[in-house]
Amino acid sequence: MIRERLTAFGLALALALAVQASGAAASEPGAEVDAERLEWQKKKCAVFEAAFGDLVKGLGTEGTSEAFLAGNRAYIESGCLADVDACPQTEKDIDIANGLTIATMNAGAASTFSPFRCRG
Repeated sequence: MIRERLTAFGLALALALAVQASGAAASEPGAEVDAERLEWQKKKCAVFEAAFGDLVKGLGTEGTSEAFLAGNRAYIESGCLADVDACPQTEKDIDIANGLTIATMNAGAASTFSPFRCRG
């Protein structure tokens, strides 16, 4: 009888510790930082998307390269997470890239946030 009670107590204690550990993992500082990073990433991407729409609407697409526009659209569709090469090739592309860089930097993002790369 004592052995059965000790076994039941041991199981209950193990279960309580497991529940406590799983709750602690969810509230660890690292989890909060990851959530904040996710929110910041979403905000930066929303700024980028809005600025891209405004710039394309205001400047038009005549004189822009389709690859540059497609690269920016793919970047936005990925939540601004994909390793996309949006290489500005024309003067209009450069104007849009400059506008996007300024908009995102004004929002607090680093200039490296944008997908403007011209890899071979």
